[in-house]
Amino acid sequence: MTIKKEDAMKFEIKMFEYKGIPVYFRLWFLLLFAWLSPSIVACLFFAVLFHELGHAWAADRLGYRVRSVAIDLFYGSADVDMDHCPESDAIKIVAAGPLVNLLLFCASMFAMGIFPGIAYFGQFAMVNIVLFIFNVLPIFPLDGGRIAKSALMLKMRSRLAAKHTAGWISLATSAALIAYSISTGNFLMAIFCVLFAYMALKEIEIVK
Repeated sequence: MTIKKEDAMKFEIKMFEYKGIPVYFRLWFLLLFAWLSPSIVACLFFAVLFHELGHAWAADRLGYRVRSVAIDLFYGSADVDMDHCPESDAIKIVAAGPLVNLLLFCASMFAMGIFPGIAYFGQFAMVNIVLFIFNVLPIFPLDGGRIAKSALMLKMRSRLAAKHTAGWISLATSAALIAYSISTGNFLMAIFCVLFAYMALKEIEIVK
């Protein structure tokens, strides 16, 4: 793990390189310790890290340049050069992240059967299945929203119509999740869903 002056100014640490791709840890992530237990924060760190490395692996396999991978406060990111990327490749790259979380969930459940006394495996399984389910929702800019938009572009003759439809699907799903979050008292989730709904409305307006 190395810290450069310019990285410190951006509140990030370069942890390592994966196939020549720099992987950064942004220090905002440490704020999660204010809300969550250390073990859950550790689970989130590794779940998000492997999720983003899944995107990077798929992009690299398909021949696309990956500029960097980063772990931030509430999300991770893989900066992939996807200019002129066909929708079929985009779906593979985007889907790789959630699929990694699903595989980690299955591996954790298997490990729980072998080592039932180690609680960490149960926590890691829970975090990964939640990330998988959340990320496959057809909400933009989550992975599920990007997959839905790319799939609609492959199926529909008009790219504008596909983007418009994806925007409305994202808005409807966000609204449903807002209602669910408020009903269960999860107001942090509700705030995020309001932001997702706003992004969906902007997408719809751009298409118009």
